[in-house]
Amino acid sequence: MNLNAYLHMNGNCKEAFAYYQKHIGGEVTMSMSYADAPDAPDKSAEAQRRVLHTNLAGDGISLMGSDQPPGTPSSPMQGVTLALNADSVTEADRLFAALSDKGNVLQPLMETFFSHRFGMCVDQFGTHWMVNAVKMP
Repeated sequence: MNLNAYLHMNGNCKEAFAYYQKHIGGEVTMSMSYADAPDAPDKSAEAQRRVLHTNLAGDGISLMGSDQPPGTPSSPMQGVTLALNADSVTEADRLFAALSDKGNVLQPLMETFFSHRFGMCVDQFGTHWMVNAVKMP
């Protein structure tokens, strides 16, 4: 069994996943617009721009997402935070800087009793993140 995170975006899914690929890694292995769907009734420019499904996959990465359908309003993401466990302090610093850029820092990245680095932010796309560089016993 696998458990994967799936992000519902509001028209910026393609941009967000390109940003995540650049800074987190992995490859976008699939991306389909609403207009690309078999028998899609809407072939408008908006349907072509909005992502029906995308997948970012790599070593330890499995993140999927889509935009809301054209004309469907979206609520801000709430109640879920994606956790990134970095292999080093340097990697945690880099990841947090990229994810918090143009976003909102909720907990500054800092050393804690349980981690060499821990921080929380909401990125420019509205996704909540925790970045952690765990202290090994």
